[in-house]
Amino acid sequence: MAKEKLTQMQQQLGTPLHKLINEVPTRWNSTYHMLERLTEQKEAVWVSLASLKTDLTPLTPEEFEIIEEMLRVLAPFYQATRELSEEKRVSGSKVIPLMRMIHIELQHQSSTVTKPTAKQLAENLSKRLTESICNMESLSVMSLATLLDPRFKTAGFFSPLKATEAVKRLKSECAAEMRSHEPDPAVEEPFTWIRTQFRTQSLEAP
Repeated sequence: MAKEKLTQMQQQLGTPLHKLINEVPTRWNSTYHMLERLTEQKEAVWVSLASLKTDLTPLTPEEFEIIEEMLRVLAPFYQATRELSEEKRVSGSKVIPLMRMIHIELQHQSSTVTKPTAKQLAENLSKRLTESICNMESLSVMSLATLLDPRFKTAGFFSPLKATEAVKRLKSECAAEMRSHEPDPAVEEPFTWIRTQFRTQSLEAP
């Protein structure tokens, strides 16, 4: 009954004939999709609930405004996870730069959203993301992967200090690798003496 009524209202209002989406606890993107679809269908949902005998209380215009601002805050996370999920082979070098871009967008949204709930969400996510980026940039594998990617290098880092530390770490590892391939003087010396003797004998030969 409710589905039929919603479809009827969608047709009358010229709203896209999309079904509402339920949240799936194991997939956080489903929360984003659920709120996004609810916002798209808010007029059809309002009219449908008003015409049905139900105990459900429709969301108020104020609550929909809060949802819309929360979607703006969550959008960078959705876009980042979508980009990563679409790649067949995800490069570890993209993780830190993506987290950095999300943080920049969160800072922007925190200053532009007006609803206290959405602003608090942006600030909390920004704080937690800052901690996560710091931990990620401290991982040698992830930081070196970002540094060695020509698309990012040091510009992909959130912390200039961590970028400097990664450069030092890379130089140190390169130096250690080069030293490991240097010839051992203790082994090289006898062969050098033999070659010298061979050349001397060759020159003295008639």
